Amino acid sequence: MSATKKKRKRFIISVMLLFVLCLFLIFCMEGNTKQLRSDSAGVEFITEGEIVTCVNIKGTFPYTSIVPKPATERKTDSEGNITEVYIIEAEISLNTQNTMKLYIDILEDATYTYILKFADKDIIISNGKVVE
Repeated sequence: MSATKKKRKRFIISVMLLFVLCLFLIFCMEGNTKQLRSDSAGVEFITEGEIVTCVNIKGTFPYTSIVPKPATERKTDSEGNITEVYIIEAEISLNTQNTMKLYIDILEDATYTYILKFADKDIIISNGKVVE
């Protein structure tokens, strides 16, 4: 076998090994979720005056796929006050980027409280006002 054929064979084997390693890493990372931080670039609180009307969460690289989960916990007390808890998570995705929008409800005769659990802190929104 000539020297050029050996070099070509080594190059092809190296490229194949690199490809297999990349596939292995992608499959290992797929499905692992990470809690986002509240000061992340993709977290946006949409307000009208002093009232929060919507929380818009967009994933940033490499955690571009937001994992939209229904409220992990929902409590209603005897006075009609409602509390919902959301855990804000994202997973690694190379081909998907999605957004989670949480529209904030405001009740006149009771309190509607949202607890957003981020990696660094919990943000509490009660009837549209942030009550950290």
